[in-house]
Amino acid sequence: MSQHNFNIDVVVKYYKDGKMLPLYLIWDDDVKYKIDRITQIQTGASLKYGLQGLRYTCVIQSQLRHLYFDGERWSISPIQ
Repeated sequence: MSQHNFNIDVVVKYYKDGKMLPLYLIWDDDVKYKIDRITQIQTGASLKYGLQGLRYTCVIQSQLRHLYFDGERWSISPIQ
């Protein structure tokens, strides 16, 4: 498991039926990145980076990224 912290701030839209949709990532330097598209939502894990939870496969600035929500925090897998 990686020793890096992959937690990230996320702007999320919550719907009255309980669904949630991440809209933007906010990096440590307060730069905001729009999530252009979500291609898949499923329960998943990244054993390599120790991330788990609800996994959102996202397109952000033409890059495919995995965003994880563990029930409390959002994390992102690093670009490989």
